[in-house]
Order: sequence, then C-alpha cells, then structure tokens
Amino acid sequence: MITVTFFFYKKYFFVKEAEKIISPKINEDIGSKDIENIIEKFKYEVQLIDNGNFEINAKSSTIINIDNIEIISMNNVEAIITDNKDRRIEIKSNEANFNTESNDVSFFGNVKVNYLKNLILSNKLDFDYEYNTITIYENIVYKGNYGTIKADNIKIDLTDKNMKIFMDNQNDKVKIINNN
Repeated sequence: MITVTFFFYKKYFFVKEAEKIISPKINEDIGSKDIENIIEKFKYEVQLIDNGNFEINAKSSTIINIDNIEIISMNNVEAIITDNKDRRIEIKSNEANFNTESNDVSFFGNVKVNYLKNLILSNKLDFDYEYNTITIYENIVYKGNYGTIKADNIKIDLTDKNMKIFMDNQNDKVKIINNN
C-alpha cells in the first residue's frame, strides 16, 4: 500500500525541482519586459489625404512599445513627401520616431529639408498625418534663391501649400538676409 501510494503521489502530485524554478521566472520576464525588434533598412509608404504619397526609409530601426502603441525609432532617416502634382519635399535627419497608430513622425538631429530648390536646416521637424502639416522648429535656417531666413518655426500645410514663418515670442522678429 505504501509503495502504491508513493508511485501515485510521484506521478500525479510531485513537481520536479527544475520546473518550480524555471516556470515563474519565464512568466515574470514576459510580463515585465517590452520586446524590442531591430529592423535593418526599414521602408514605409502611406497615401496622403490629397492623393499624395509619404515614404520613409531608415538604415536601422527599433520597434518599441509605449503605452500599447508601437513606436519605430529610426536612425539615418530619409523621407519623401510627394503631392498630387509630383512636387517633392525631401527630409533627412539623424533620427526619427514613427507612431504606427497615428502615422505621425518626429524627426530630430541635423534635420535637412529640400523643397522647391530651397533648403531648410533645423533641429526638429514634426509631420502630422491627420492634419497633413509639417512643423519645423529649433534653430531654423531657411536658404532660398532670394536670401536666408532665420526663425523659430515654419509650418507648411501640405493641402493648400501655404507656409507660415514665425517666432515663438511675438516681440521677436524673423531675420531676413538678402542675397543681393
């Protein structure tokens, strides 16, 4: 009777020591860590509201999860926004963050924008997919055929192609340097 009870207990109730140690650690790790994925040569394309196109490329990217939203953190980034008349805005930066839920992108670090033979340099640029706008800010230098402009902000509406150049403080003035 003791032998039968021993084998019955061992078969149905006894848990191996290795299982006791390993199982809880695996479950704790899965619940507490965000899983990161590295992507080499990332490319993403999306149609814009006005039948334009937005394409973004990065040499390397990491997918991170913040508040249940996937953010793609990119390095060595190039983006091209093309409107329905084939006009292009080319954006380059050291880094960018792409929100996969909203399709918004924040570029930062040595931002360069080429637009209709104009060059805009800044520290940061935000592309808002819902409102179809680009906001460029921090240490802006705008170089065009007619001169150079230094300002705090440039906002480009991609739908009506209007551009606003302005300062953070209303008392400050936008600096315009004529090439002539």
